Amino acid sequence: MWNHLRATALAALVFVAGMVWLASTELSPPAPAPRDAPPDVFSAARAMDVVSALAGAPRPPGTDAHARARATIVEAFRAHGLEPEVQETTVVRDTTSGGGRKRLHAARVANVVALLPGTGGGGKAVTLAAHYDSVATGPGAGDDAAGVAVLLETLRALRAGPPLPRDVLFVCTDAEEVGLMGARAFVKEHPRRDDVGVVLNFEARGRRGPSVMFETSPGNGGLVRTFAAAAPRPVANAASAEVYRRMPNDTDLSIFMDAGTAGLNFAFFGDVSHYHTALDTPDRLDRGSLQAHGDAALAMTR
Repeated sequence: MWNHLRATALAALVFVAGMVWLASTELSPPAPAPRDAPPDVFSAARAMDVVSALAGAPRPPGTDAHARARATIVEAFRAHGLEPEVQETTVVRDTTSGGGRKRLHAARVANVVALLPGTGGGGKAVTLAAHYDSVATGPGAGDDAAGVAVLLETLRALRAGPPLPRDVLFVCTDAEEVGLMGARAFVKEHPRRDDVGVVLNFEARGRRGPSVMFETSPGNGGLVRTFAAAAPRPVANAASAEVYRRMPNDTDLSIFMDAGTAGLNFAFFGDVSHYHTALDTPDRLDRGSLQAHGDAALAMTR
């Protein structure tokens, strides 16, 4: 047991040190695109409107701010020409302690799911995911209003360009901060769960820095080659996925991967002291980091 804890602690230290190094090197994020950027490109200035609308206050599930955030997301999808679905359900998580004691955790969740149809008549969809809830201790501009803003601004840019052959599915999950419950509900119950071909998940553990692809699903050669070729500024660490698997941390992508779905996980890590605190506000969020997230999302989806 002690050896396992030491190994886990060492893995966490190596992972954090590596991400801090990436965030502090010359791998700086790009300049944010302005509001009047061409309509078919990702604009951090436009995406910041979503961040500001969502991250005015902490929005843990069950709060008024949480309900307002969900309504904002639904209206944004409609403004971009899609009719989103709110998947409301109760999900139960089964956990077992080290002593074999079984515990059940239940949560009421409301995921927001929207489909951009492709021209090919179905098939597996490229799926973009981010969670819209936050912890109670902070407004969650980086974690994860930025991720939701990436999804919505990517959708806007896609709609401004030529149609894509495959469907693109947008999944704004609920209750990520309390056990990945929204992702569990989607994978367990949603009718489109079997349509998911690959997941691009957008997260943050800080307020600035490059968008780092820090985790992939197993057998990732093709995914990594696609990422390296498509992303304008591909940033990754060859060891990060293996180290991350040894840590006691998860994101929504973990639930998709447990279900056998391929995927990539993106986050920025600079100024981790802002993570899950009252400092995680829209005014402190680095617009260049948001741009880097969005550039990767848009290029990889296309």
